[in-house]
Amino acid sequence: MFFDTQPYVLHQLTNYLFWGKRVPGGNYPMNQNKENHQNFYYPLTGGKAASETSFGLNLFALLVATLVLIPFRLFEYDNYTNLFILFAVVVTAVTVLTEYLLYPRTSPLRRWKVCRRADWRRIVYKELALLVTFGIIGLIYFLFPMFSYNDFTLQYFPFLKAIMPYIVAGSIPYFYLMDRIDPDPNDSYYKVGYAITHLKKTMTRFELGNYARSWLVKAFWLSLMQPAMIVKIRWLITYNWDMMRGNPVEWFWTANVICFFIDLAYASVGYMMNLKLFNTQTRTAEPTFFGWFVAIMCYWPFWQVLFYPFFLKYEGVNWLKTFEPGSFLFFTWFAVIIALEFLYAMATVSAGIRFSNVTYRGLWNTGLYRYTKHPAYVFKNISWWFISMPFLMAGASTAIKCSLLLFGINIVYYLRAKTEERHLSHYPEYEAYALEMNKKSIFRWCAQLLPFLKYKPLADKDRIF
Repeated sequence: MFFDTQPYVLHQLTNYLFWGKRVPGGNYPMNQNKENHQNFYYPLTGGKAASETSFGLNLFALLVATLVLIPFRLFEYDNYTNLFILFAVVVTAVTVLTEYLLYPRTSPLRRWKVCRRADWRRIVYKELALLVTFGIIGLIYFLFPMFSYNDFTLQYFPFLKAIMPYIVAGSIPYFYLMDRIDPDPNDSYYKVGYAITHLKKTMTRFELGNYARSWLVKAFWLSLMQPAMIVKIRWLITYNWDMMRGNPVEWFWTANVICFFIDLAYASVGYMMNLKLFNTQTRTAEPTFFGWFVAIMCYWPFWQVLFYPFFLKYEGVNWLKTFEPGSFLFFTWFAVIIALEFLYAMATVSAGIRFSNVTYRGLWNTGLYRYTKHPAYVFKNISWWFISMPFLMAGASTAIKCSLLLFGINIVYYLRAKTEERHLSHYPEYEAYALEMNKKSIFRWCAQLLPFLKYKPLADKDRIF
């Protein structure tokens, strides 16, 4: 298959981290018992493809957390790191407590039962694995220059410095609790810690690779999303709303920031709240190199430094400089762009605290996901055509060139969607959902015109795990 194609040497170098072979015996990689093949969390509604989260609940939690921040405007509070931590805690607490109160039959907290007395040796192994993992991530942050530019040093590292002591201290009671209530206490943390202390193989290559990839996802994307969210919180606390008075261009930028505040809220918090206690843990991370490649090429530094300037530089005509502010065309374009960005942000809200790139943390098919499998990608890509308008470049050849380059970016996101589908298709609930979308999606007509767009379940020979 194309998505598994890698040069031989590269395949050997990435074999342990991006293992593309079938796990012996098949089944889910992290749980070999038949009983554990089912997701721990019961869906909110009946049905094989029912969602594990609620769009309305996530939106409510976001509104509550935002309202908690607003009073800090009165005090001109400027420790935005603490405000971000407060925001993340409130979002998570409201989500979990609301599930506990409103969905008693499906709440993760209500399903946990004490299974055993705690095994302190197992807890020590898990704590050791966590500390070693943090040490490796810290070394990566220290070594690579991409983690030392201003947004990281000014925003992200103070955040890590503030929160890390609480994570390390809180991990011990957390592991103690989970050791008593988790039906499968010998998880990847235990196996990694045991392997470190006994220098003994305890995991398959897929299990070890999945553990490493899951932490790599958090280390990479949280370092991007948290500084961006800090910027949006600073805007919320300091923005002077009088600037909008009689200024249509400022109206657009304000609406734009609000949309991305909504998007980044869960895009940042989701990477932090990866806890089995809340059933938001990563079950598997993208297992192929190509899946990672098409994902990370869309983010700093790969996009800004490499792919955009040298490969996909689709320079266009800025729409703000094209239409007269306050004109009919200005407000029409304004409305279309903001509507698309708002829909893109609402797609992120559907995921809630389970949001994450290149991972599976449970199925959600609420909100916009009731109408299409990839609403975020669809509306984001359409918005770029309206924002940059490459088709209006001076000269037909330049317009065609820039339009083709932007279409190339659309293809990148198409490949992201296909690699995600390939990964998630290993889970029967996603397969059922995707097959349902073949019939109910608002874009099903596209698959009728272009059959290759139609979702097809994985064949047994194509399954990695």
